[in-house]
Amino acid sequence: LKGPYRQWIHEHSFEAKDGGTLARDRVQYAVPFDTLVHRLWVKPDIERIFAHRERVLRERFGQPGAGRN
Repeated sequence: LKGPYRQWIHEHSFEAKDGGTLARDRVQYAVPFDTLVHRLWVKPDIERIFAHRERVLRERFGQPGAGRN
């Protein structure tokens, strides 16, 4: 309920793909002083967060196509 965002909507979706599951995130957000704050702080932070999440998902569930013949 508190934080730097005026709005934060984060949706997850999952779909079957090539014998596995494709996980997608959709994020809509708004911050004060949008352009400046987004470029300097929000974009790098979001990229770091989702890069970490991708690494963890790949560690836990494997690379796409791994283990299939």
